[in-house]
Amino acid sequence: MIIALDYDGTYAVDPVFWNKFILDAEDAGHKVICVTGRDDREDFAKPVLASIGKLCQVIFAGSKWKSDAAKEAGWKVDVWIDDMPGMISPVDLI
Repeated sequence: MIIALDYDGTYAVDPVFWNKFILDAEDAGHKVICVTGRDDREDFAKPVLASIGKLCQVIFAGSKWKSDAAKEAGWKVDVWIDDMPGMISPVDLI
């Protein structure tokens, strides 16, 4: 299973908890990636790479939908963990 974990409002709220989650998930055979709405400018990227980036790949979506950024990086995400799910992909309203 590919699990995408958000940074701001999710990982950054409790890094100790999420670090354990990432390690446990990977020990169980799953892959965790971080997909953040931040862009990759150094001032925005540095704290992300210095924390969660030590445990998993980080994808900086910037102005893109997070699902599109993950696909462009070669990932088909099975589970999204995000405090703002509206940033993952557009929603078709009927």
